[in-house]
Amino acid sequence: MLNLKAMNKYSLIGSVLLNVVFVVLIVIYFPQFRKPTAQKILEPVNFEALAKERIDRILKESPKQVSIVMLGNSITEGGGDWNKRLGRTDIRNSGQGGYTTGQMLWYLDTCVIKARPEKCFILAGINDLSLKIPLETVYANYIQILDKLRKRKIQAIVQSTLLQTNNLAGNRNVVRLNNLLSTYCAENNLIFIDLNSSLSNVNGLIPEYTTDGTHLTEKGYEVWSNILKPYLNKE
Repeated sequence: MLNLKAMNKYSLIGSVLLNVVFVVLIVIYFPQFRKPTAQKILEPVNFEALAKERIDRILKESPKQVSIVMLGNSITEGGGDWNKRLGRTDIRNSGQGGYTTGQMLWYLDTCVIKARPEKCFILAGINDLSLKIPLETVYANYIQILDKLRKRKIQAIVQSTLLQTNNLAGNRNVVRLNNLLSTYCAENNLIFIDLNSSLSNVNGLIPEYTTDGTHLTEKGYEVWSNILKPYLNKE
């Protein structure tokens, strides 16, 4: 039979082992207790500089004489040189990838109004809706854009927000937005161009016309360009 001294010895050893195991488990499962290690500090994004860079790109690629501006997001930007597409020399591509209607409103003066164009074709809204920005906000931003253009005697031409391929839930909001815009244009003597009637079907953008369900193929841009041509000289 073990004597008391031996029992105390084994008890002490067992206690130490349990404490070691406990510490190891804490280090493994609670990394905040580990010794700090040097981490790479990420530089903050300079959004003002980024915005300026994007505006500078639009202005640099613009012709000196601007009669028409294409205002939009990456779908418009992806059209590249709209002068080649529409047989002109006076079109500015003010499309900017990722931009919402709120951001377009912000750079409207610099990239559209200051050029004093005769017309501005607008295609916007899909980024807003994808980001879950309320439909009422998107519509309100759109109306502000139209009002600012009209006050400066620029003919605003609204193009329907494009449907997305196989996005039933998202397309419901796209349809709602287009209905609101179509009604507003009819009530305010503005042109509304329904692009979806040529580029989409019941499932959204026709596969032949889209690269990813949202953006357009070259064939899609050809169809779009042909839709726009009759409106280039229309008052």
